[in-house]
Amino acid sequence: MGHREPYCVVIGGINLDIQGFSSARYVAGDSNPGTVKRAIGGVGRNIAENLVRLGLRTELITALGEGEEWGALIQSTAELGIGLDYSPRFRNLDIPTYLCILEPDGNLAGAVADMGAIDALRVEHLESCRGLLNAASAIVVDGNISSECIAWIVANYGTRSREAKHGSKTDLDAESTSRVMRPLLVADPVSGAKAHKFISCLGQFDIAKPNAAEAAIIAGLSPDAELSNTIASLTAHSNFPLELYISMGEGGIAVAHGEALELIAMCPKSLRPGLVNRSGAGDAACATLVWLSVAARQARAPTPAPYAPSPSVAAGQATASSSAPQPPHIIVPTPREKAQFAIAGALFAAAAEGPVNPRLTIQNLCEIARTCYPELARLTDAIRNGGSP
Repeated sequence: MGHREPYCVVIGGINLDIQGFSSARYVAGDSNPGTVKRAIGGVGRNIAENLVRLGLRTELITALGEGEEWGALIQSTAELGIGLDYSPRFRNLDIPTYLCILEPDGNLAGAVADMGAIDALRVEHLESCRGLLNAASAIVVDGNISSECIAWIVANYGTRSREAKHGSKTDLDAESTSRVMRPLLVADPVSGAKAHKFISCLGQFDIAKPNAAEAAIIAGLSPDAELSNTIASLTAHSNFPLELYISMGEGGIAVAHGEALELIAMCPKSLRPGLVNRSGAGDAACATLVWLSVAARQARAPTPAPYAPSPSVAAGQATASSSAPQPPHIIVPTPREKAQFAIAGALFAAAAEGPVNPRLTIQNLCEIARTCYPELARLTDAIRNGGSP
């Protein structure tokens, strides 16, 4: 990219995933035959791993504990190339756990998330990370963190804080935005139960990726509200991010950008990889949106301040992404194209047993994106060749 290597900061959760795969259609209130597997997960951690596998250096700011079990979790995460040196350690902190049951087709039957440990992360710690955050290409906010932390991040990096400092709200790819190289601010609300944290601030994000129920709750409506009513309410309350991607499940992704609203349909089932586990699909979609957006801004950026990566990132980068090409030099995809890529990323993630597909690379993502949406051929070729469409 001619300058320095970009990096992202993800502020959110890390946890132990306990996944029960039901052998037959899950029957509530009964014991269901199946298999139980463990994996390292967490929305923030999953997004971070996807970003690293797509060639972006990534720091994860989360709450970490001490002890043998925590040590194994921290070591395995750092070995992937995810930086943890800015994550504070706490004594007597229980390991966050996500317990879910999956249908034979990979769909979620139900889950319980014990993420109370993330509450140990406080605004005071984020204050101590200002240098890291100021120079980041993107800051991803996972709805597991406290409302107070989200409010602090928005106050310092939200689009309205930019208006106060620079006089106007900028577009993602505007020349003035890339010149200053402010971090892109990205929101993943995580769940309906946590979406309320964004009711007063979603409009200050550059990119947001809620599902339909989360978006409705943020709009002040019931989770089953019609999409048109959700959009109308967000607009009426001036709570629209610059780019809004609403996951509609099998219905695809609804993209709202400026005055435009478009539904990007899922590709035909015959073009999709096999479905195994959808639990990390949304995290992969979010990471894909971040990766493309960072690449687009980076192409227009002048020389920014240098970044000294943390030891764990520097040590782990070769492990996680040495075989993957770096993000494209010049690429300005449209919101529609970003949504198509995000769907492809979600489908690729859902084809693996764990929350993140270990086969994720830029090449593999481009291949599945082109297969699912042949109209992306020109863009995927440009990405794989390190150029522009």
